[in-house]
Amino acid sequence: MLLARGEGAPRRDLVIVLLVALLAIGGGAALRSTEYDETYTRLVTSPVPRPVWPDAPFTPDQVAPVLTATAGPAAIARNLRETDVHPPLYFWLAGAWRWMGFTSVEALRLLSVVLALGAVAAFMAAAAAAGLPAVAAGLATALAYGFAYTGGVARGFALAHLLLGLAAWIVIRAWQRRHAGLAALGGLAAGGASFANYLAAFPAAAMLGWLLIAPMPWRDRVRLLAAGLLAFLLVQGGNLSFFLAQRDSRPGQFEAFNLAGALKLLGQFNAANLFGGLPLYVEGPARIAVGAGLVALLLLGALAVVLRWRAIGPTRWLWLGGFVAPSAGLLLLGAAFGNTPVELRYLAFAAPFGAALLAGAAAAWRRRAPWLAPSAFALLLAVQAAGAVGMALHPATRQAYRDALTALAPHLGPGTLLLVPNGNDGVGIVGAVLAEAPRSQPLFVLRPDTLPRLPALLADYDRAVLLAITDRDGARQADAAREALADVPDWATQATPWRDTRRGFSATVYTRAGAAEGSRVADGAERLFVRRAHDGGEQP
Repeated sequence: MLLARGEGAPRRDLVIVLLVALLAIGGGAALRSTEYDETYTRLVTSPVPRPVWPDAPFTPDQVAPVLTATAGPAAIARNLRETDVHPPLYFWLAGAWRWMGFTSVEALRLLSVVLALGAVAAFMAAAAAAGLPAVAAGLATALAYGFAYTGGVARGFALAHLLLGLAAWIVIRAWQRRHAGLAALGGLAAGGASFANYLAAFPAAAMLGWLLIAPMPWRDRVRLLAAGLLAFLLVQGGNLSFFLAQRDSRPGQFEAFNLAGALKLLGQFNAANLFGGLPLYVEGPARIAVGAGLVALLLLGALAVVLRWRAIGPTRWLWLGGFVAPSAGLLLLGAAFGNTPVELRYLAFAAPFGAALLAGAAAAWRRRAPWLAPSAFALLLAVQAAGAVGMALHPATRQAYRDALTALAPHLGPGTLLLVPNGNDGVGIVGAVLAEAPRSQPLFVLRPDTLPRLPALLADYDRAVLLAITDRDGARQADAAREALADVPDWATQATPWRDTRRGFSATVYTRAGAAEGSRVADGAERLFVRRAHDGGEQP
């Protein structure tokens, strides 16, 4: 039964939950475009984490070796210290996966899906150990938009979720058995979660902190807490060695800190974490109605938890701490570093803890409202499922590379030069286009040093397409390309076949008057790739 409490779900129910999770997480992984950050995963586990692309046109096939090359653990650690802002555990795992031949974005996403399914099972085990309905907690976790989305991308979120779930289960068992060794193992798993993603440290620390208030004699509290924290802090030593080396790697990544703005974003993204972008899937008055309905559903869920708070059981503070900690941690980071690092994916770590609270409250209400409680929880799951389906299918909540290139397909080919902004460092934008574009499509990367060559290169093509999916640096590069194209004789704007007005992206087609068919493709992809060394120079 959906809201049945117990020590564990029957095997059949576990299989059903994992199948639902596979559809929700795997659907997004299979259908969504390659994302900006996923190329960072591929390149930071390669010998050249920040390639400088050729200054002549090239095709995705010609540069494929750069994206499929692999590096060992020591090189990955060095790449992370010099060029990135993440801890190494996930990238070591991803590097091993790529070393076995699974180098594509799709293969890396498959790894994440498997890890996310393990995370669902781990949080179900933790809920069951706490006396909460495991099936309900598992379904609400798997269908939560934030969890399903981060569980299917080629990043470290799914591994961190898995380790958080294991930590929750082990910590609860350690409390039940008053076992210091288990508490230390739980602390190690919690630390491992932060070694996969720094931000997982906040819910991990909240779980361990629960041991200080868990109902047991003070001697046991101190003993278990000390064992768990010692193991957790040992891992933080490793985190610190990477964090200190990386602290200046991404200046200007976030907007300046604004408390009111940060609180607004936290409210929006915590709601989206559970239900996704449902208001974005409709237009006009319907959007207001859907938004109001979601707010009402969230308030009713919070009220259900508050009114049956004690009936959720002694682990209720563990789940609440895990739910609140990501938001509190992001606020603390923002205040400390003077920025606003609030993104939905960072709040995804709260989803399993919120799911456990809602499942526990629904089970507590079942005695008083035996018909209403299951129906209300089923409605919650249905709304979550709609958000998860939209996550996989609707363009409003996915990155735009695949949609744009699909719309551009009639305008592409060997006679067309695809112009792609280099962006901040030539990884996110260029890598996503390389993954989604036709394998033989000529493209040219727009950088300040390559833009002067554009007018001469256009002589070899009948058509050019400026794909302006950009970050802040890429927007300047796209504007410079527009100015250059406007100054080339006999070239004119033909059409804008794709536009994303909400995000300000577009794709513009330019044609040359009287161009002959069958123009040739420039041949320059075998140029030397270089990476920027840590000292600011260049090396082959």
